[in-house]
Amino acid sequence: MPSEPLKATNMDEQGARVPPEERQSPKATRWDVFRRRFIAGLITVIPVVITIWVIFLIVGRIDSIFGPFVQPPIEKLVKLLANDSVPADRLVAPLSTFFALIVAVVTITMVGWLTRFLFVRRLIQIGEGMVTRVPLVKFFYLTPKEVINTLTTRRDSLKRVVLIEYPRRGIWCLAYATGEIIRKPDGEALVMVFLPTTPNPTSGFLLMLPMEDVHDINLSVEDGIRLIISGGILAPNAIHTHPFVGLDTEPDLPPSEPLTSEIPPELVEAVKRQPDDSPDESAPSDKTPS
Repeated sequence: MPSEPLKATNMDEQGARVPPEERQSPKATRWDVFRRRFIAGLITVIPVVITIWVIFLIVGRIDSIFGPFVQPPIEKLVKLLANDSVPADRLVAPLSTFFALIVAVVTITMVGWLTRFLFVRRLIQIGEGMVTRVPLVKFFYLTPKEVINTLTTRRDSLKRVVLIEYPRRGIWCLAYATGEIIRKPDGEALVMVFLPTTPNPTSGFLLMLPMEDVHDINLSVEDGIRLIISGGILAPNAIHTHPFVGLDTEPDLPPSEPLTSEIPPELVEAVKRQPDDSPDESAPSDKTPS
């Protein structure tokens, strides 16, 4: 009785090629499918849960610090304004948290205003010098400070996201154009480019490249930082580039696409159209056993 021909694992029922990332092993079980779906769900749920947890943690910490100062006047105000239909006890807690957040924002703003004065900055430098002398405390103090400086203050210095070829031709890197300079005596215009590292964009390399070696890209500064920190997990489905036109001129590029962790359908179709280089398990081998 002739046996049925084996079907190639890289072909679907219609005979179309299936990309490697979508191929399933013949031995795949329902447990494997469940595990993949569960991991996909974790990837979706965990960032949301962490974000909500951090927000509640910060709000709770602010409430525990400033709540004792704002709660007594809030209780007196609620007792004056509350009526029989709305118990005063139910209004004290949310109003105390709300005004504690307002007091925290005002306090932080006042601290930022005080840093304009020279003697306050000097006191902060002395305090930072004492803190950074302790090895473990130095790490937990400087790391958040550098990240916050990158995402806020240094963001103004990162003027535009660009693409460069580094460390050799054919390898593209995401970088930031920070300025331009003239190299004398020939007068060649060079672009000062900051090449950040992943996943910590506070460190990197400063490169000076000719303008023709720099390409504009339709990514905002914020999206560029998110792409670098995520290691490419968050990325747009497509990018558009344009020869660098200078920091004083806006490039003619379409709006940037939203960052996503999904594989674009165009990429899947492009993979399907590529020739299959993997060996066909059903094809007979030319080699004969020795």
